[in-house]
Amino acid sequence: MSDSIHATVPETIAANVQHLANSAQRGCGCSYEIYQDTFSQRVDALLATTEDSTAKAAILNVAREFDYVTRAELEAMREDWMDDGSCRHGFDPECCPLGCGDL
Repeated sequence: MSDSIHATVPETIAANVQHLANSAQRGCGCSYEIYQDTFSQRVDALLATTEDSTAKAAILNVAREFDYVTRAELEAMREDWMDDGSCRHGFDPECCPLGCGDL
C-alpha cells in the first residue's frame, strides 16, 4: 500500500465513525443514553463487516472518542439503571421517550 493511500485510511475511518456518531445523535431525542446505545450498535455493525484487525483497532480507537461502549458495558449500565428503578434506557419508566412506562 502506498504511503498516500495508507495515510488516508485513518482519515476515512475517522470520517466514517464521525458519520455514525452524527447519525445516532440526530435520532436520539437529546438523550445521551439512547445516543450511546444507537452509536455503539452502529459501530458494532461496522466492525462486523470489517475483516482487517488493524482497521478494527482504528475504528474502536476513534469510536471510544465518541463514547462507544461494548455490549457487555452497556448491559452492565442497564443492570445498574434497573437496580435503581430506571428503565433499560436509563430513565424513570414513566418518562422514557421510548415508551417503557406504556408497557
